[in-house]
Amino acid sequence: MALRLAADAAMDCLKVSSTDHVLVITNPEMRAVADALAGAAEERTASTRLQEYPTQSRDGQEPPAEIAEAMLEASAIFAPTTYSISHTQARAGATQRGARIATMGGLRIDSFTRAIAVDYDRLASVTASIARVLTTASTARVTAAAGTDLRLDLAGRTAIRDDGRLGEPGEWGNLPAGEAYIAPVETAANGVIVFDGALAGHGRLRDPLSVVVEDGYLTSAAGAAADWLLTTLDAGGPNGRRIAELGVGTNPAARLCGEILEDEKVMGTIHLAFGTSSSIGGVNDATVHIDGVLTSPTLIVDERHTVLSEGVVTRGRGDVIVPSS
Repeated sequence: MALRLAADAAMDCLKVSSTDHVLVITNPEMRAVADALAGAAEERTASTRLQEYPTQSRDGQEPPAEIAEAMLEASAIFAPTTYSISHTQARAGATQRGARIATMGGLRIDSFTRAIAVDYDRLASVTASIARVLTTASTARVTAAAGTDLRLDLAGRTAIRDDGRLGEPGEWGNLPAGEAYIAPVETAANGVIVFDGALAGHGRLRDPLSVVVEDGYLTSAAGAAADWLLTTLDAGGPNGRRIAELGVGTNPAARLCGEILEDEKVMGTIHLAFGTSSSIGGVNDATVHIDGVLTSPTLIVDERHTVLSEGVVTRGRGDVIVPSS
């Protein structure tokens, strides 16, 4: 019952109708979620296709050519894949052709049933408020008790609302939804990040992971996951270590679980990513995109407006924007 409720909510997010050509792409590990989505789609349209391909090695890696070609023929695409295809040319190409796309990289069944069937009006209100603040800001500073102190340049960049409303041609985002995010200037981030929540492709962090960023480039890392992170980013090419994203989680149902698709949506968390940013308004191209989550962070923009205070979401001028339950 919970699986079907979540699958129906996903169909509603993309406004799937009888005129759609629905494509569900997946890997073997994600087949249960894919089957639920395909089953829900089949009740709304006669044109539903489920296509499986072998699991790849990292987020942001291009899917096989036959998958990319199939995406160009679909009007609504659900992508419960082991690794995210959000930041790929295949996804961008299908978006340009007008497909509505929900990416679901690494989505587990418990996340699927917990964090997709939510109050999207409430989620959208919070997300839009944060996105407006990020868009109008020129600078940002992220701090946290674990040791993070990072300064970012946001000038000229536009924040994106990931609020689950994906019903218009060319719209795409994650399900579960729930973040406002922006691509910082790739050469202007400086400071220290201490990830203490989770790391995309690696899972929950038992020990903090500390990284140093100089002029937008990750120069060193320390912690149990350090070697894994550096190796993964370097596999994405010379731009793999470039700062790519600043995001704020806004989904009240999301929980920290070790799968980044849900982890980065947890209300009041921040995630910072390295690798490709060209898919979200930046200029950096790489074949990798790795997010890391900070818990209980503080985010201040333009040196005076608070967006988060130790994990509590505010509008940016001190007034709380989270609607009451």
